[in-house]
Amino acid sequence: MIEGRYFILCLQAAIEKIPKNLVMCLATLVICTILGMFIALARTYRVPVLAPVLDALIALCKAFPANLILLICIMVYTYKFNDFIAFFHLNMTIRDVDLIYIAIFALCIVALPGISEVLRSGLLAIPKGQFEAGYAVGMTAFQTFRDIILPQMFRVVVPTLTNSTLSLMKTTALVNVMGVSDILKGATDAAQDAYCFLEAYLAAAIVFWVIGIIIEQISKALERYFSKSVKQAV
Repeated sequence: MIEGRYFILCLQAAIEKIPKNLVMCLATLVICTILGMFIALARTYRVPVLAPVLDALIALCKAFPANLILLICIMVYTYKFNDFIAFFHLNMTIRDVDLIYIAIFALCIVALPGISEVLRSGLLAIPKGQFEAGYAVGMTAFQTFRDIILPQMFRVVVPTLTNSTLSLMKTTALVNVMGVSDILKGATDAAQDAYCFLEAYLAAAIVFWVIGIIIEQISKALERYFSKSVKQAV
């Protein structure tokens, strides 16, 4: 039976960790969107040499489970940090680095392949004639891409990019294997004394559910924004 007071205690502990999960999720999303766009462009328009290399790297990253990548990153950080510092002659120790940065780096490796594929699918969905239309009215390649291709692309990818964002938010629950305190770890830490782990897991689930609803609502708002120029069928 669920104890109400323990549930409230775990829920409060989980809510306190929301900012950390949001920072990890949003920072990773921004980094992966920027890098993913360059990767998607290189792979879509088959940039010589770069495109085949990126194809291989993306396929390699897709093959590894998320928790394995997180564990590898924290192990490399733990065992090779001092060598890295010595090589660059930096005056700092391993304790001076917040583990959240290592977590974001690892999450980028996990999320980048999926997000770059989402963006590439958006580019492939835009007819090549759109570029020709931009050139016909005197626009440069960059202007055409910025003003014509990007708005149409984001309208196409918003639903799938939302799904990637939700997956990324759920993946942040795995960072506790790196020693980073997140929503799930905050709830389970609060459950230690009373051994009320059912309440802790339920509290963490509710917090993630609410965050997911908020992300879905933001996604719908973005869909409406990017669909302004599209004539709706009556």
